[in-house]
Amino acid sequence: MNSLIAQIEKAQPFFEKLSRNKYLRAIKDGFTASMPVILFSSLFMLVANLPEVFGYHWSEATKAWIMKPYSYTMGIVGLLVASNTSKALTDSFNGDLPNKHKLNSNSISMGAISGFLILSVGQIENGFATEFMGTSGLITSFIAAILTA
Repeated sequence: MNSLIAQIEKAQPFFEKLSRNKYLRAIKDGFTASMPVILFSSLFMLVANLPEVFGYHWSEATKAWIMKPYSYTMGIVGLLVASNTSKALTDSFNGDLPNKHKLNSNSISMGAISGFLILSVGQIENGFATEFMGTSGLITSFIAAILTA
């Protein structure tokens, strides 16, 4: 146990330097700010699927109705993470800038949302494809947020 603690303490300066990285901190903050939506949508996933463990099965219509809020909230997590990450990174940059040169975090956030949509959403007949707006588009949301900020 002491050797494990010694190894962790030896690596501590590296991890401290890593934790001060503005980009990694913005990704962490952006994802953390989106966590309430993820937790909220997970409740609907539990309500829809947990009764099956105990042998109770919802009707297809009821299960579809329960899963609708899950799909709506989890389906835009990538969009929310792009917005929150760009805002966190902008706030981090603003800490180093004089007052007259501060960036507007709302404008940067809207730009990140637009960039995310351009990078991850495809056009289909009568609308757009949303398969990468949720958790499958998280890497794209981080890229859009960082490039925009």
